Amino acid sequence: MFPQATILDPLFWMVMGATQVFLFQNASYWASEFKLNMNPAKWLLVGGWWASFLLTIAGAFTLLGENEGNAGWYFLGVVGTALVIAGFGIGRLLFWLRDRQHTSAS
Repeated sequence: MFPQATILDPLFWMVMGATQVFLFQNASYWASEFKLNMNPAKWLLVGGWWASFLLTIAGAFTLLGENEGNAGWYFLGVVGTALVIAGFGIGRLLFWLRDRQHTSAS
């Protein structure tokens, strides 16, 4: 990933791992702070999106590491862009469901 660097690759993946731990530990707190009323189906949707996002990043950088640069950048650009758009859509859906639940309770 980082050509001719002996320390940057492990540091990058350690930071990625620490970010994962931070996100997993705090996801329920963030959901409760935004009053999203998460149920298993919503967690499965968000978790599936997150796993797809991580696999896209790992796959793209694996292709780059295998000297398939064009394929890696296209994969990251096309699939990554679609996943970012889908992530915004999932977020919008979760907030819409929250607002719909609050208005029906009133």
